This record gives sequence, structure tokens and C-alpha cells, in this order.
Amino acid sequence: MEQKRILAGTYTDSGSEGIYSFGFENGKLSAPELYAKTDSPKSISVSDGLTASVTRFEDGAGAAVFDRSGKLLAKTKYETKTSCYITWHDGDIYTANYHEGTVTKLRFDGEQLSRVKTAEVREGAGCHQVLFHRNQILVPALFLDRLMIFDRELTYQGSVVFPDGTGPRHAVFSRDHSLLYLISELSNELFVLDSEDWKLRASIPVLKDGRTHLRGGAAVHLSDDETKLYVSTRGQDLISVIDLNRMTVLQDAYCGGKHPRDFILTDGYAVCANRFSDTVVSFRLLQDGTIGEETSRINIPQAVSLAVMDEA
Repeated sequence: MEQKRILAGTYTDSGSEGIYSFGFENGKLSAPELYAKTDSPKSISVSDGLTASVTRFEDGAGAAVFDRSGKLLAKTKYETKTSCYITWHDGDIYTANYHEGTVTKLRFDGEQLSRVKTAEVREGAGCHQVLFHRNQILVPALFLDRLMIFDRELTYQGSVVFPDGTGPRHAVFSRDHSLLYLISELSNELFVLDSEDWKLRASIPVLKDGRTHLRGGAAVHLSDDETKLYVSTRGQDLISVIDLNRMTVLQDAYCGGKHPRDFILTDGYAVCANRFSDTVVSFRLLQDGTIGEETSRINIPQAVSLAVMDEA
């Protein structure tokens, strides 16, 4: 198993200088190094050796692009407050702004990073992610209890409505895009939607004891064989493992720190970023998909997002 390079995005208001890089091999995390010095890169995304990051300026906020070595290639300012989510798709970059209630499309041409369009949902809507499905763009709006639907030109098409107080946050599609697994931040629930008509197929609490409305649902990832779903809950410091065939919670595992805002699944391990304990911790995944023993940990101030760097 070859060593992978993983990047960690952070908040920079208490000890962090930007984006950090560390190696991962056979369950072991190497000592972190500063990859790129930038302000508040709380969300990052990697594609073809390029890293896109949200960033903060002295008089606003926007996005930046870095090369494989962490050299700044381009940046642009286009909003007042920093977006909470950034992702590459088909060579373009998209961001979701939690505070301003917007979704933005950006284009990087190799030299310049420019804004193509911004769609406003509503100020304070809690836009939290950008998902792509066929010719549609989906944006969970946490405080509207809706999944907003746009076309590829960011023209509004409609929405999927959730119960009051749900707080849809992050979601992941099945490999064939027939199902959408959506996690709610405010009610701590999993919602399974049919992508043909956006009808609800199933819903369950993400915590093993069945408690809901504790707030704190965060990241969600699907196992390679699509039989297990993994969900982090920040206030409870847990990663839940859900059996999708039986729609039951198999396990609530301790995340190894405080406030597990993001984690990734790679090479038979879970690697979790714990913001308030300034730690990144790896765990072995057992044969049944549950989370086993801790295998390694490192210190990174306020780590809140993780991304695997592409192979050179």
C-alpha cells in the first residue's frame, strides 16, 4: 500500500496558518507540514493536482487555487463572509455560503480565477453543500429545511421540502445516482430519497439510541460496497455506522477527539478531523464495516476538512 498525501483545511483564528499536508500509509499518519498559508481555508477540494480553497481577505472573502506544492496560482474575492463549502466539478469550482445563502460558480483558466455566476437562495439560508445530479445542481439549505434544485446555469427549478427543524446539511449519492442519502444537522436523521421523483424512501435517527434533535450532524460518506453509511455528530463526538440493507445503526464510535466536522474513508481506515481537540485521528475499519481501534493521531489546529491529494 503506497503512502497517500492528505490535506487538511482549518480555521485560522487559533494557532493554524492555513492548509496542512500529511502522509498516510498502513494506518499511520505522518507529521503534518504547512502546505499553503492562507486565511480560514475551512473547506478544500482537490482535482487533477490542484487544490481549491475558500479563503478570507482583509476586506471580504472568496476562493483560491494552489498547485501540488502549495503555491498560490490564483485567488478572487466575491463575497463578504467566507463560504463553508467548495468543490470541483467538470473543471469548474462551486461554493456554498452558509451566512449569505448563496451558491457560486467559479472558473479557473490556468491563470485567472473568476466568478461566473452567483445564485442567491436567501440571506441566512444556511446553504451547506453543492451536489451534482445529471443536469441539476442541488444545495441543502439548512435553515429553510429544503433541498434547493438548480439547473447547470444556476437557475432555480424547485425544492424538496423536509419537516420543520430538520436542517438538511450534507448528502451523498449512490454510485448509480438512484438514491440520495441526506443527513440533517438539527434533527440528526438520515433521509433516503429517490432521485427520480425526490420522494422519501426511508428515514431513521443516525444515533444508535434513537435520539434526535440534538444538533450537530456533520459529514456523511458511503462505503465502497454501498452497504454502510458513516455519519459524524459533532456535539456527541461520534461517528455512526449505518447498515443500509437493514436501515439500522450498527455502531456509534468515539471519534478520538472533540467536534468531528469531517472525516474520510481510505484504504480500509477512517481518518477523522476533530476541530476542538486539534487532532486528526485514524481508525481501522473492521470486516463488518464497523470502526475498530485507533491506529494513529497527529495534531493540526482546528482541522475541519480533509481531502486526498491526487497521485502525481
